[in-house]
Amino acid sequence: MRRILAFVGLLGLLSCETEITDFKTENLSDAIVVYGEMSNLAGPYTVRLNYTSGYSPFDPTQFQGQSIPGADVRIVDASGAAIALKEIQKGMYQTPASFVGKLGNKYQLKIMTKEGLDIASNWQELSAPVELKTLASTYVNAAKVEDMHFEMQSSLQDSRGSDDYYFVKRQDFIQFLTTCPTPPPPPQAVPICYSKCWQAVQNTQPILLDDAFLDGREIKLPLESIPYDDFTEWFVQLEVYHVDKLTHQYWKRQEDQRKLGGGIFDKVPAQIIGNLTCLNNPDRQVLGYFMVAGKTKKRVLVDRYNGIPAASYQKLVSFVDFKNLRYEDSPLWDCRMAAWIPYNVGLTLPVY
Repeated sequence: MRRILAFVGLLGLLSCETEITDFKTENLSDAIVVYGEMSNLAGPYTVRLNYTSGYSPFDPTQFQGQSIPGADVRIVDASGAAIALKEIQKGMYQTPASFVGKLGNKYQLKIMTKEGLDIASNWQELSAPVELKTLASTYVNAAKVEDMHFEMQSSLQDSRGSDDYYFVKRQDFIQFLTTCPTPPPPPQAVPICYSKCWQAVQNTQPILLDDAFLDGREIKLPLESIPYDDFTEWFVQLEVYHVDKLTHQYWKRQEDQRKLGGGIFDKVPAQIIGNLTCLNNPDRQVLGYFMVAGKTKKRVLVDRYNGIPAASYQKLVSFVDFKNLRYEDSPLWDCRMAAWIPYNVGLTLPVY
């Protein structure tokens, strides 16, 4: 009986609820966020300035971040030469198109806000780019359409005798088709049907690599496969940055926090400080990063039409019809107006 009472008492303790009435959040809306990058490839390069979002459950605009206009933004090299960035829209600054980073030079981002805050990044040397050794795809057959896919293969050749770090961006460009409506009766002219458009699916997770235990060897990039769920064109674009150790560590910390799973052994989330500081007010928090790195860009077509087994292709035709992937229920003369397509970027493939 005593054991039963003790167990009931323990359950009572575990089920207690306490109302917290004095909980406060720290408002970091005056912290400045900076992001920009430059490389050896042709510009223009862009730098974005804004304040962090202040938390307010009653004002949704607080989550968007307030841009910082009217700042004097420059990129300075070790010789003292400076390139001024023009404000092309509120809080977004851009270099002249003629400005291109030079390999081996050191660069620093300098910002002077209208309030007189003097912000600077650390000095970074523009390293030599590393070319991709391979970038290709291989079709993998299966019994079901849902399991048919293209495996992506990509690798780079690391140099021997140095510690090397890599930051890789992936961007996919996917063609989609719409169905044009029934033409108007004569003698009305038939409008031109723009049924082919492109979508650029958002991807904010970089691939981070280093040559630990792989010095001087070929390093494979872990790339997700491409589904064979349609026969429209699909391009995969990779941008490979040859970064320094500090830059790699910054993005690695970002990724570590993004992947927190709620386990008891997870790292404790903390504010990640970048490579920028406020020189005349060290207590003023500056977040974000200015990245200087040698860069290589490459784009490859994943051919989802040619070379596919006839039986697999027929399965796909039935799948496309069953899933209504041509949007027969929403015919449209101009696919650019297809607001239901996420990340619709229009008729042409973005410039490479």
